[in-house]
Amino acid sequence: MEKEKSNKKLGVILTVVIVALIAVIGVLAWKLTHQPQPEVVEKEPEVTEDANALEYDSSAVATDEDSLRRAVDEMAKKAAEGTMALEMRTTANSTDGENFTCTLANAAENRYDMYMTIYLDDTGEEIYKSGLIPLGMQIETFKTNRKLDPGTYETTLVYNQMEKDRATVHSKVSVGLTLTVQ
Repeated sequence: MEKEKSNKKLGVILTVVIVALIAVIGVLAWKLTHQPQPEVVEKEPEVTEDANALEYDSSAVATDEDSLRRAVDEMAKKAAEGTMALEMRTTANSTDGENFTCTLANAAENRYDMYMTIYLDDTGEEIYKSGLIPLGMQIETFKTNRKLDPGTYETTLVYNQMEKDRATVHSKVSVGLTLTVQ
C-alpha cells in the first residue's frame, strides 16, 4: 500500500512538472510569435567629409551580369561627362610683355563651352581671363591684364568648363604654362 501511495505521489508530481513545462513552453512560444516586429526605416546614407570615413571595398563584385553592366554603363557615362580634351601649347611668347602668342583651344570633342584664366605661380595673381570659348574654337593670341617685364614666368592655366546657364562651372583642369617675354 505504501508503494502504491508513493507511486501515486510520483505520478502526480510528474504530471504537474509536465503540465508546468508545457505551460512555460506555450507562454514562450506565444511571446516569440506575438512580439511587435521592429520597424525597418530606410534612409539615405550620410555624406561625410571625415578623413576617417569608410571607402568602398575594391574587392566587392556584382552578383549578376545585369547589375555589372548597369554599373559599368553608369561609370562610363560619368567619366565621359567629366573628361576634358585639352589642345594647347605649353609656352607663350611676347615681345612687349602684354600680347602673347599661344594656341589655347576648346577641343571639338568637349561637351561644354569654356573660359580660361592664367595665374602667376609666384604670386597667385590673375593676369588673364578669356571670354567664353565655344566648342571647336581657339585663341591664338591673348593680352595680359598688366605688362610683364622681360623674363620667364611660370603660370597656371585653368580651363573652366561652363554649364549651359553660363554661370555654373561644370569642371576645371589646371595645367602649367610658361610665359616668355623677350
